Amino acid sequence: MILETSFSLKKILETKNIPAPSIHMVLGSGLAPTFDKIETPAPFEQIADINFSEVDGLLTSTVKGHTGSFRIFKNKDNGKTISFQTGRIHGYEGHDPKIVVQPIVQMALAGTNNFVLTNACGSLQPHIEAGSMMIIEDQVNMTGLNPLSGPNSTDAEGKEYGPRFLDMSEGFDKELNKKLEDTLKAASLTPHRGTYLGLNGPNFETPAEVRLFSKWGLEVVGMSTVWESLALNYLGKKVAGLSFVSNMGCGLVSNSPLSHAEVEEEAQKSSPDVLKAFFKFAESI
Repeated sequence: MILETSFSLKKILETKNIPAPSIHMVLGSGLAPTFDKIETPAPFEQIADINFSEVDGLLTSTVKGHTGSFRIFKNKDNGKTISFQTGRIHGYEGHDPKIVVQPIVQMALAGTNNFVLTNACGSLQPHIEAGSMMIIEDQVNMTGLNPLSGPNSTDAEGKEYGPRFLDMSEGFDKELNKKLEDTLKAASLTPHRGTYLGLNGPNFETPAEVRLFSKWGLEVVGMSTVWESLALNYLGKKVAGLSFVSNMGCGLVSNSPLSHAEVEEEAQKSSPDVLKAFFKFAESI
């Protein structure tokens, strides 16, 4: 899983004299485009903006709203740094899972131990309405692919980075999820809780698929996150997850056509408040 170039980001941070961020937050569809529209809240100040193109081993995203960069901020009160990843690479762009997870793998190998994965998703349950949010308690990977496939990765000294057979009984850290949920509630943002279903895409689900997944008791469905969670757990990192419900699954309420523009528009409605809450959440890490 680990590419030979996986320490490139670590070297860049060291060159800029930036310590490993205490937490790294991946901003999916909806959140990333809003990032430049909010003022950086005190006591944080931005100290670096590292584009994917500057990091060996990383590809640039071809999806609208996913610029692909690491935005590093320093807490002026305690000197700690935090990182936001504006956008991600997706499997539906034609990439292998090992390539898709490289941005978060590089941040993990740079020394960051806490991560938040966000995404835009479709609802599979009538009570989870478009415009709401959901803390990811668990996931189902139905992509048929896994970034951990192949020989188990080792470092230069032959030591394995993680276990050959990964335990995923707590793929999303309960304590980190609870802190995130409490911070959102304090900002008058009350999320649901549930399971995220990851598919390859890029098509939206058919009405028949939505009916099936709904009967299985799954809450939301999307086209990212599951591979990243696997990679981070493999590396022994703590992961929290947050989904933005941008649309109801096709056929769940109506058979109206879905579009990526609708996904972005719905996800951006609450994104300024969520981003401000993320800065507050980062102070507790």
